[in-house]
Amino acid sequence: MAFKKEIDWELVELYIKAGSTQVNIANRFCIDRDTLRDRVKEKYGMDYSAFSAALISEGEMLIEAKQFDKAMKGCWPALHWLGKIRCRQKEPENTTTVAINQTQLDQTHRIMQLEHELQELKNENK
Repeated sequence: MAFKKEIDWELVELYIKAGSTQVNIANRFCIDRDTLRDRVKEKYGMDYSAFSAALISEGEMLIEAKQFDKAMKGCWPALHWLGKIRCRQKEPENTTTVAINQTQLDQTHRIMQLEHELQELKNENK
């Protein structure tokens, strides 16, 4: 009869909620990844992927709830971030203002450049 290594299932659930990988969790308990998968199936009656997906989702919801709680208590960074993500708020885009007479200014500038080039050519030919 083979000895079954003891697994702390509360810890496994916590690790999965926290985002730990199956390999890291198996290593933590000094068991093979396949052993962890088989033991999850035996204990919970579901595949590891379904088991971990549910717990990962719960972990994300706990993070969101904590962020929301902190934001509602006045934590500016959390409130600012949630406004951007949840309410699709964003920083105003930088708008560039163009002078009404920008076309004339550009033309005048180009004329001055050409006059300068012409003067340089005249000076070279002297």
